[in-house]
Amino acid sequence: MKFGVVIHKPTMNLGDDIQTYAAAKLLPHVDYQIDREYISDFKSENDEPVAVIMNAWWMWKKWNWPPADCIIPKLLSMHINNYGVARKSSPIYAEWAQGCGGEFFKKYGPVGCRDMASLDFFKEQGIDCYFSGCLTLTIPKQEKTEDAGTYVCLVDLNDKIRAKAMEYLKDTGLEIRVISHNCDYRKSNATFEERMAKAEEILTLYQNAKFVITRRLHVTLPCLALETPVLSIVDLKDAEGNGTRWGCYMDTVRCIDNEDFLSGNFEYDFNNPPENKKGYLALREKLIQDVQDFVAEYENCDLPLEQVRKTTYTPLERLEWQNNMKTEVLEKWLKKSRKLLDDKKLFEKKYKDTLKNLRKYKKYVDELQSQGIISEIKLPDVEDTPKSEQQLQRDAFKNKIWKKIKKMF
Repeated sequence: MKFGVVIHKPTMNLGDDIQTYAAAKLLPHVDYQIDREYISDFKSENDEPVAVIMNAWWMWKKWNWPPADCIIPKLLSMHINNYGVARKSSPIYAEWAQGCGGEFFKKYGPVGCRDMASLDFFKEQGIDCYFSGCLTLTIPKQEKTEDAGTYVCLVDLNDKIRAKAMEYLKDTGLEIRVISHNCDYRKSNATFEERMAKAEEILTLYQNAKFVITRRLHVTLPCLALETPVLSIVDLKDAEGNGTRWGCYMDTVRCIDNEDFLSGNFEYDFNNPPENKKGYLALREKLIQDVQDFVAEYENCDLPLEQVRKTTYTPLERLEWQNNMKTEVLEKWLKKSRKLLDDKKLFEKKYKDTLKNLRKYKKYVDELQSQGIISEIKLPDVEDTPKSEQQLQRDAFKNKIWKKIKKMF
């Protein structure tokens, strides 16, 4: 049987390609690269079955799930994104894991999740799942270079953290290399081989660093696999973001909160960085074994698709379900949007009424000022001299005006 990997073609984060690289290194050969966001549209040659490791960040376009019928998956190291429309994703939340989408997960499960939030998501849908860890923990060691051990990598740190890191490193004698995983393949013509070579290039950089300091999960986990000491600087107070992605690895990585790093409230020897913790090794070995078993099951399999496919829906039923799901979700979303639009109209009316009242008030105050009845609205905070009777009368008049203003709102 042919093998395939999942790739996010227009990625802006090298971490996506590093995940693809990890899968490719565990397969005997890569015959297909499947576009993650259009996985339901994938077509193999002569509709032949393709065994695919499904480790990836899933996904912006959830309406393109489930995958094409020819994909025989290993559901491993999956992360489920639930950004929603606020993050330019879709209004689909759990609907894609129901109906035909849910059948795909259930027939080919259990689902291996790389974080607790994804695990909770599948449990909520009644889908068999387990914590597998991330496939980047299996990345093989890279070649040694002549400059091995002479530099430290600072990867995608914010300005304050990076400046503080440089301060801590100033007496180490190490070269400081500032690295970023930001990239832009949206309009790129780079081939799959070129992209994997780029991923390998940056992994080789990490392999030969004295140690690495980063905020990125897909720098930290590959460094564990490469046995390069890594220090992760993370906003641990971000429970819904970093907490869900990093929480399951906290016993495995050396992690410092942003504020603690800036204040120096931590212990770490920058001259002699400690080795990484070994808690990840069991996950690594299990991941490698699971993929090896998957490869052994299908490598010499020449059965037709009908005999290896586990789902029961027809291509037409899948398309109908996808269309109905999109329609139902959009109707719900539009209903909420209409309510928001109504609220917006009410707010605009209140805003216009407020402006109208303010104009009336300003005209009234201007007239009083022109007659010399009042000179200013704002009262001094401190009075050094006793007020005259006339001043007291004016203050009382001003307070009366302010009460009228408050009633307007």
